[in-house]
Amino acid sequence: MRVTQQDMDSGHRRIVDGASRLLRERGMRDTSVADAMQEAGMTHGGFYRHFPSKDAMVIEALRQAFDDFVQPLELRQQMEAPQAVADEYKALYLSEQHVDHPGQGCPMPALGSDVARATDAIKSEFGAGVQRLIAALARAKEGTADERVGAATREMAMLAGAVLIARASDAQTARTVLDACRP
Repeated sequence: MRVTQQDMDSGHRRIVDGASRLLRERGMRDTSVADAMQEAGMTHGGFYRHFPSKDAMVIEALRQAFDDFVQPLELRQQMEAPQAVADEYKALYLSEQHVDHPGQGCPMPALGSDVARATDAIKSEFGAGVQRLIAALARAKEGTADERVGAATREMAMLAGAVLIARASDAQTARTVLDACRP
C-alpha cells in the first residue's frame, strides 16, 4: 500500500506531538524512539522515514513544546492588554495544574537539566524557545528595550525555577515556593 504525502505529514505531526509530551513527562533519557513511535500509533521501524536521528526528533519536539506553551501568550497579547495577559499567564504558570502535568507545560522546568547535557543543536533550539518566552514577557514590561528584556529574563527564570523546585519537593515546600512567587 502506497503512503501519500498527506499520510506522511500526519504521521510526522503525531510523532512530534507525542514526543513533545513524553519528553516533558519523562525526560530525554527515558523517552526512547520506540516510545515516541508507539505514542504516535506507529511502529519503531518507520522512524527513520521521518527523522535522521533521535536528536532531530527531540529538536522538533522542543520546538513544538515551546509553540504549544508560548503561542497562546503571544496571540492573546496581540488582542488584549499585554500586562493583563502576562499576569494571567504567570498565575497559570505557577498553578498546581502546571506543576502536576509537566507533559502539557513549559519545557524549561521539565527538560532544562536534560538539555544541559545535550548536543549544541538541542541547546540551540531550547535557547530559541527561551528567548521567545522572554520576548513575550518583555512586551508587558515598561522601560527601555534592555530593561524590559532584563526584567522578563529575571521573571522567566523565577517562574521556571519555582515550578522545577515545586515538582522536586514535598507538598509543603512546593506550596511555600509557589505562593512566594505568585504575584
